[in-house]
Amino acid sequence: MNNQKKRKHMGLACTWSLLSGENVASSSPASFSCKQLADYRDIFRKHLKEKYLKIGADKCYHHGKHIESRLLLVKDHRISEETPCGIPQQDHFIDMEHIFDSNEEGSSSSQTVVLQGCAGTGKTAVVHKFMFDWAAGVVTPGRFDYLIYINCREISPIANLSAADLITNTFQDINRPILDIFLVYPEKILFILDGFPELQDPVGDQEEDLSVHPQERKPVGTLLYSFVRKKLFPESSLLITAQPTAMKKLLSLLKQPIQVEILWFTDTEKRAYLLSQFSGANTAMKVFYGLRENEDLDIMSSLPIVSWMICNVLQPKGDGDGTLLRSLQTMTDVYLFYFSKCLKTLTGISAWEGQSCLWGLCSLAAEGLQNNQVLFAVSDLRRHGIGVCDTNCTFLSRFLKKAAGAVNVYTFLHFSFQEFLTAVFHALKNDNSWMCSYQVGKMWQEIFQQYGKGFSSLMMQFLFGLLHKGKGKTVETTFGRKVSPGLREELLKWTEGEIKDKYSRLQIEPMDLFHCLYEIQEEEYAKRITDDLQSIILPQPTYTKMDILAMSFCVKSSHNHLSVSLKCQHLLGFEEEERVSAFMPPALTLNKYSQLCSLPVSRLHFLCQALCNPYCKIKDLRLIFCHLTASCGRDLSSVFETNRYLRDLEFVKNTLEDSGMKRLCEGLKHPNCVLQTLRLYRCLISSASCGALAAVLSTNKWLTELEFSETKLEASALKLLCEGLKHPNCKLQKLKLCASLLPEGSETVCKYLAFVLICNPHLTELDLSENPLGNVGVKYLCVGLRHSNCKVEKLDLSTCHLTDASCVELSSFLQVSQTLKELFMFANVLGDTGVQHLCKGLKHTKGVIENLVLSECSLSAQVLSSTQSLTRLLLINNKIEDMGLKLLCEGLKQPDCQLRDL
Repeated sequence: MNNQKKRKHMGLACTWSLLSGENVASSSPASFSCKQLADYRDIFRKHLKEKYLKIGADKCYHHGKHIESRLLLVKDHRISEETPCGIPQQDHFIDMEHIFDSNEEGSSSSQTVVLQGCAGTGKTAVVHKFMFDWAAGVVTPGRFDYLIYINCREISPIANLSAADLITNTFQDINRPILDIFLVYPEKILFILDGFPELQDPVGDQEEDLSVHPQERKPVGTLLYSFVRKKLFPESSLLITAQPTAMKKLLSLLKQPIQVEILWFTDTEKRAYLLSQFSGANTAMKVFYGLRENEDLDIMSSLPIVSWMICNVLQPKGDGDGTLLRSLQTMTDVYLFYFSKCLKTLTGISAWEGQSCLWGLCSLAAEGLQNNQVLFAVSDLRRHGIGVCDTNCTFLSRFLKKAAGAVNVYTFLHFSFQEFLTAVFHALKNDNSWMCSYQVGKMWQEIFQQYGKGFSSLMMQFLFGLLHKGKGKTVETTFGRKVSPGLREELLKWTEGEIKDKYSRLQIEPMDLFHCLYEIQEEEYAKRITDDLQSIILPQPTYTKMDILAMSFCVKSSHNHLSVSLKCQHLLGFEEEERVSAFMPPALTLNKYSQLCSLPVSRLHFLCQALCNPYCKIKDLRLIFCHLTASCGRDLSSVFETNRYLRDLEFVKNTLEDSGMKRLCEGLKHPNCVLQTLRLYRCLISSASCGALAAVLSTNKWLTELEFSETKLEASALKLLCEGLKHPNCKLQKLKLCASLLPEGSETVCKYLAFVLICNPHLTELDLSENPLGNVGVKYLCVGLRHSNCKVEKLDLSTCHLTDASCVELSSFLQVSQTLKELFMFANVLGDTGVQHLCKGLKHTKGVIENLVLSECSLSAQVLSSTQSLTRLLLINNKIEDMGLKLLCEGLKQPDCQLRDL
C-alpha cells in the first residue's frame, strides 16, 4: 500500500489508526553506529522543523507567538514546600523552555509534565511553539533526540492502536527503521499527549490490561493509560496537556508529575497581540481600550482564542462594533458575536445559503462530539448538507480547516467551535415541534449521558447561554431557526431537580454549575439554585478570574445563609500591575482614562462586590492561602461597611501584610460592621497588625470571638493586642490562642493576659492550649483568674507543659471562681498529686463546674471521690488502677452525683 493510498485509508479514524505497520521494525532492536544514529537524528529533526515551520503559518501558532512562555508552577515534587506556617510565600513560575531542565543533581531522568488550562488558553499553540523551537535547537539542547506529538482528540476512540503506530505516524514520510532507532536511547524521547481526554469508562485501570510492548495494539483509552502509567517507554519523558475537568483522574495515574498552568494573556501580551492583528497602532489600541470599557469582555479577551475571534471579525477597519462589544458579557455572547459577524460579512453566497451551511456544521459538530470524533471526511460534510465546493469558500474557512497530514479530511478551527455548534444544534433542533415536559426532561437526561461531563462540559455552558431570553433574535437571524419552545424552562427545572437529588449520578462541582448559571445571566434563577446549597467549598489550588466572576454572580443574590470556603492559592489574572500605557488613543479623555486605571484588581474584588450586594446573605467566609495585600484589605473593608449578614470570617494559611490589615481593620471599626467572629489559622501576622486589631477591639461592639490557631505571635504583638482587650469598650467574649505563643515569651504573655482577665468582665472563654506556658506561666495567669472581675466560664490549658505544681495555683482559682463551668487539662503530666490539688479546689468550689477533661494526665489511682457538680468527666489514656475505679464508683453511687458522660 503506497503512502497516498495509506493516508486516504486512514481517513476518519485518524492519520495513523489504520497503518499497516509495514514500516515498523521487528521486535529485536538493530545495531547502529554512532554516525548512523546521529544521521537519523538530524533527518528527524529536519523533518520536524520543516513540518512545524508550515504549522507556524496556522492561526493557532500565530497567536501562540504572543503567549507568554512563563508558566505557573502549581506543583513540583522537586521543590520543598516547607515554609513558615505552611504558607506559600509567592507564586512560582517557570519558562516553558526550562521545563525539562536537569534537576539540582544534574540528573536528566524521566519526567512527566502536565500542562493544564481551560479551553482557549493556547495549550496546543504553546506545545507547537515548543516543538518548533526544539527543532530549531533553541530549547532543551541535547535533552531529547525525538519528540513524538500525539493529538489525543484525533485518535478514533474505537480504534486499536500500538505505540509503534503512533511513532510511525509522526515520520510516515520517512522510510527508516524508526522503532529500532528509538529503542536504543528511549530516555532521549519526549512523548507529547495533547488534549488528554476525560475518559468516562475505567479503561485500562487494571494492570494486566495495560500495554507493555510498543507493537501491542490496544484500545485507545488503554494505550493512553499505558503511557501515563509508565508501562510503555518508562524511561521516556511525557508532556501532557489537559483541561481542568480531566485533571483529577489524570493526576491519580501519574507518579510525581510537574504540574504547570498556562497563563492567560496579560495586558502587555494582549496589547502586543492586537497590535500584530491590525495594520495601524491607533486602531489596535482603540480596540484594546474598548475591551477595557467592558470588564467582563476584558477578562474573557485574556483568553487567546477570544482575542483571535474578536480580531478576526473586526478586521480590517476595527470599528463600528463598539456598542455591540460593550454588550458582550459571557462566552456564549462572544461565540455568537463571532458567528453572526461571519454571516453578515459573507460574500459570494446568499444569507440563506450561509445559514444552511451553519446548520450543517451544527449537526456535523453534534454527531462528532457524541462519537468523540474531530476529523471529518468529505462524505461526512456532504451528509450534513455541506458541499465539497463549499469547503474552499472564505465563509467556511472561518470555521473549518484541513487536517494536517491527511487528504480531504477536515476539522474545526478550534475544538470549542465544535462544542458551541453542538450546543446550538440541541437548542434549535426541535424549533418547529412541540414536546411535552416529559419528552424535554428525557432529552436533557440523554444529552448528559451522551457527553458524560455534566455541568463541566463547555457545550453545556454554551447551551445555558443560548437559552437566555435576550439572545433568541440573534440566534434566529444567525442560524435561521428558533430556540425550541419550552426548552429553557425545562432545562432550569431539570437542573434544579438534579441539585436537590442527593442520589443524582452527576458529581456536581459548584464552580462548573456557577459557569452554567453565569452564561444564562438570570439572577432570579441563580438565586433559586444557590438557595438549595447549604455550603460552597472551592478547594482547587488554581482558579481563574473568570471562575471568581461566575461564582460571585451566583452568590450575590442568594437569600440562603451560605457558608463559602475559597482556596486562593493561585488566582490567575489578578496581577496587581499598574495599568499604564504609552498608547493612549486621543479619543479617550483624561477623565475616562483615569477611571480605567483605577479599576480594582485585587484577588477578592469580584467576591467582595457580591458580598456588598444588599441581598447577599453569605454568613461564613473562609479564605485559604489569601495573601492579604492592601487592595484585598480595602475590598474586604468595603464589605464590612455594607453587608449586614456576614458573621464569621476566617483566614487560613495567609500572609497578612500590615497595609492589608490596616485597611481591613478600618472596615471592622465601621459602625455598620456586624462581624462577630474573626479566625486566623496558621497565618503570619506582625506586631503592627496586632496593634491594628487592638484598635478594632476598642471600638467594635459586635466582635465577640477572636481566634488565633497555630499563628505564632511574639510577646510584643500580644502586648498590643491585650491593650485592646483591656479597653472598657471591648465586648470580646471568646479569645483563643491555640498553639500561637512562642516559648521565649509565654510567661510574659501570661502576665498580660492576667490583666485582661481583671479588666474585661465580658471574656468568658480562654483557650491557651498547645502553648508552652509551664507552671510559672499558669501562676501569673491565676492572678487574673482569681480576681473577682474575672467571669471565665471555659478554660483550656491542654498540652501546656504543666505538672502537679501548677495544680496548686489552679486549685486556689477553683475555690473562688463562681463562673467556671469547663476545665480542659488534656495531655499534661499532672499525676495523682496534681489531681489531689484539683479535687481540693473542686470540693470547696463556689462555682458550678460541669465538664472536666483529664485525659492523658498520667493518673494511676483515681482520687475523684466527690463529683457533685460534674456532668462530664474524661479520663481517656490514663492507667487507672482497681482502687481508683472503686473510689470513682463510690462517688457515682452518691445521690447528688450528676455525672452523665464518663
